[in-house]
Amino acid sequence: MNESRSAGDSRPSRLGVVMAAAIAAAASLAGCGGSSNSAGSVQHQWVVEVPSTVASAENPAIWFRDRTDDHLLVAYDWEGAEVGGIQLRDSQPFGAGQSPDGTALVTSAQPTSGASVVGRADGPMLAGATGQVTWARDSSHLCSFRQQNGADFVDQGTTFEPGALFVDDPATGASRRVVRFGSNGPMSSPTVLSCSVPDDRAVVGESFVANVSSLHVITLGTGASVVFSPQPPPSVQATQGAVASADGTLIAEGSTNGTWGSTNQFTVYDSSTGAALATLPNDIVTFSDDDSRVLTVQAFNSSTQGGIYRLVDWRTGAVLWSDHLALGSFLTRPDSGDVVVEPTTYGGSVPGSPGTLQPYTTPIIVRADGTTLQLPEVRPLGD
Repeated sequence: MNESRSAGDSRPSRLGVVMAAAIAAAASLAGCGGSSNSAGSVQHQWVVEVPSTVASAENPAIWFRDRTDDHLLVAYDWEGAEVGGIQLRDSQPFGAGQSPDGTALVTSAQPTSGASVVGRADGPMLAGATGQVTWARDSSHLCSFRQQNGADFVDQGTTFEPGALFVDDPATGASRRVVRFGSNGPMSSPTVLSCSVPDDRAVVGESFVANVSSLHVITLGTGASVVFSPQPPPSVQATQGAVASADGTLIAEGSTNGTWGSTNQFTVYDSSTGAALATLPNDIVTFSDDDSRVLTVQAFNSSTQGGIYRLVDWRTGAVLWSDHLALGSFLTRPDSGDVVVEPTTYGGSVPGSPGTLQPYTTPIIVRADGTTLQLPEVRPLGD
């Protein structure tokens, strides 16, 4: 799960999106045959579901790679108890990304026990804000950008392919094109910042290197697209980072082109009206699922120096928790102000990849009131 970042930064984050390490795995899979309902889908992206005794909407779970077993994923509940595991046919490298409640995962490795295959996922598995396969908030649907005919984007080198937003139901095989938007090309692609079927809303934009622009708020049911227009407009044209709340009602934008160690600031806006609601120091990297909190990070001069994470009540500016940690990933608990922060360190070689170090994390569950719970050392899900 590599380093945390605001959307728009090229460094990967978890956020329910398939992770950066999946790039290599996906690259070898692109172009394979796929599900019958979408042309050019990627064959070996399995959507798997775990038993309700492991994870459910009422009792969500957080997934990791086992600390030593390359074929095993392990799940913890938000009270810190280990609740289950998935044995996979393949060892590293493979890509994996969990649904918000942990009841399902997209993975490029087929399970042998602990989960059942319910469908396939379309769209290449890429990292962070530039990813094209994103779990929807309901943990049942997948949102992705593909070619307008439903085929996966194909790297054409110097050309741009018009894109479209799709919502897929892996369990039924249903796939629906919502709206034409953006184009995929060299160092750029359309990106999903948030997608919620129950809230009938998605926030999308165009990602280019470390810049996210042309944000639109999409009504999923009708495909209606409204340009996000912050008011007043930002006074300084700077490289922009952007994150959206899970329900799509809030958008935070800020400058991410300052020098390491400088204090950036982000402004929280109402996504419908563009009205500015609050401005906070440092980079906002995610909203809590209930929109009550934001997780911010102040990174230092290099990734080896880590950064200061803070859980903030963005409406009042109150800092509820802070800690100086190695940079890492994060995940939010459904219908809650809780987050899990996964500071990542490296050591030991990845099997079959000489020179590539194993990532390890000792995750910290940060509750909405600022109290914490530390989990045992594991490996991040996406690495």
